[in-house]
Amino acid sequence: MTNDITEQDKQKRFRILVCIDRTDESYRGLRYAVRIGSGTDADISLLYVRAVDQGLRTGGLQMKLARENLLEWGLELPGKKSLKRARNMLIEMGYMSDDWREKTIHTDVKGDPLGDNTIEYKKEDGRTIALKLMVSPSVDLGILDEVETGAYDIVILSSQDDADDEDDNGVLSTQAAHNIAREIKTTAIFARELEEAHGHLICVDGTDHSMEAVRKDARIASRCFCPIYLFSVAPDDTHVEEAEAAIAKAQSVIEEMGLAVSGTKVALGDPVEQIVEEGRNYSLIVLAASQKAGLRRFFHTSVAYKVLEHAKNSVMLVR
Repeated sequence: MTNDITEQDKQKRFRILVCIDRTDESYRGLRYAVRIGSGTDADISLLYVRAVDQGLRTGGLQMKLARENLLEWGLELPGKKSLKRARNMLIEMGYMSDDWREKTIHTDVKGDPLGDNTIEYKKEDGRTIALKLMVSPSVDLGILDEVETGAYDIVILSSQDDADDEDDNGVLSTQAAHNIAREIKTTAIFARELEEAHGHLICVDGTDHSMEAVRKDARIASRCFCPIYLFSVAPDDTHVEEAEAAIAKAQSVIEEMGLAVSGTKVALGDPVEQIVEEGRNYSLIVLAASQKAGLRRFFHTSVAYKVLEHAKNSVMLVR
């Protein structure tokens, strides 16, 4: 019997991308990824994006050795410490161990002596952990490129209020995070003070697109054993029944999946203000990112961006 993973097996796997930088928030995101990646059907990739060249001034032999043994070689490569810390965290958490098979992958990048480099760890049960050191003109472009080619089910990246500018440490600026929110084609968690134990607040409006987002997040929440709460906003008293119907429809969808809803709530007022205020009590505010207009344009893209901008905690945009 072989332990090699077939292409069909790969298609069934749940793929998580965690964007690592020097901030503590990115490591909180990694801890959340481990919760979501419980079981043997999930693969986790850790990505650090660095600038082209970034002052690398060393000989060809040293670069060759650095590519072959990325984490252990003595050169202080940009991103090396961050990825090594992330790998060590996974070991300390018991998610991986030293006996996983290891493979190094290198891709040349014009104008950069180090290029793109990946260390891939595999366990016999099929799980894979990949540490990726990527070169790109900017952090957001690097993340979007990786998402485009990686077929990830969910991406976790830090969203820092004080990260006004990208720097040489691969930190994502506020503007770059918004660029990703507009362009990314898969579900993404924008982590801000991400806590693990307070559940998912799924905001609903009753549309088919909203219900598909409910299904997707319910699956993710079930993976990390996170309680699910439903929330809807009516602009005034005349729309309360509509909001209640949206809640009931979403609850039915979740219960048909064999899952439970831990609580429901309808609020009156401006959607952005109400979502941001209610969302403070939960690990994640969950929104469907779409151009479609629903109840008070609840899930219109501009509303989702405003929530992302003003929320004090983490936001998941479901696509």
